Amino acid sequence: MNIEIGKKIKTLRLQKGMTQEQLAVKLNMSSQAVSKWENNVTMPDIQILPDLSVILGVTIDELFALTDDVQLERIGNMISNEQFISEDDFNYAEQFLIEKMNDDSQKSPCLTLLAQLHIHRSDEHREWAARYAKEALILAPDSKSNHNALRDAEHGVIFDWNYSNRHKLIEYYQNFVLNHPEYWQAYVWLLNYLIADGRCIEAKAVLEQLNQIHPGHLYQKYGGLICKEEGDLTQALALWEQMTELYPEDWLAVSSRGDCMAKLCRYDEAIEYYAKGHELQPNPKYTDSFEAISHIYKIQGKYDKSIEMLQEIIALLESDWNITEGKTVDFYHREIENLKIMLA
Repeated sequence: MNIEIGKKIKTLRLQKGMTQEQLAVKLNMSSQAVSKWENNVTMPDIQILPDLSVILGVTIDELFALTDDVQLERIGNMISNEQFISEDDFNYAEQFLIEKMNDDSQKSPCLTLLAQLHIHRSDEHREWAARYAKEALILAPDSKSNHNALRDAEHGVIFDWNYSNRHKLIEYYQNFVLNHPEYWQAYVWLLNYLIADGRCIEAKAVLEQLNQIHPGHLYQKYGGLICKEEGDLTQALALWEQMTELYPEDWLAVSSRGDCMAKLCRYDEAIEYYAKGHELQPNPKYTDSFEAISHIYKIQGKYDKSIEMLQEIIALLESDWNITEGKTVDFYHREIENLKIMLA
């Protein structure tokens, strides 16, 4: 039975009684590179396979036998963990996924990964676009084109309704729920876009449909968001209070109230509910609540507290998800360094 190469390297290394550092020294590489192989983030370059196979005591064919499922997993890990994907890796992954779509059993995950791969590339380009736009603004701060470029690169907002409304997504999900009426998450996507566009009458009807097939805290959450959009803040607050009274042990309900308070800039209340929601959440815990609290502290100018929360996120990624490196961890480390500069 074929086995994923990272796991095989780790198994053979442990059988030889070697640490990651010892194997890295033998290959004249960093221990981080070995760690990435074993966590299926990257794969060894073909040039080092002869030395690697000799050190581990297997043939190259035995070492490098990968199933299609393992290749798909490896591509997914690359998308999730690599901040920048090389042109060679991108082209390899894209070609592999396109070829595997001929297999009907693999077509759905391949399409998903293709979408994620191109979104990753788009995000890379947007990051560079934002840098260039900011540099351009230093040279020409009164250039509308430069401000527009920064807005588009950073997913900024524009109050031109004809440009910013979400009618295409709304039309798509209106048709989607007709074709998949029992898939309750689709109603949530549709609600998000309707409320964001202020289409509250339609949103109320969709909310009633959602509550029929998936009753729970979302009824109060989205009911409150509709009231807020309509300008009835008193009723919105009453519904969100009712949400946590009805579902006091539901971490999603409690965290959602944190979201609602944050949208009102009631930051102390938001932190309270985010913290409680995180406490109620089962293991492994997500980082969203800590990230939201860090954002709030940054907005408030409490950079030291924001750093503490980012450090909590890094520790949580390691303890609950065994993630110690890669795109996500690097992002939080960069955020900490930026906040330290602001503290200085």
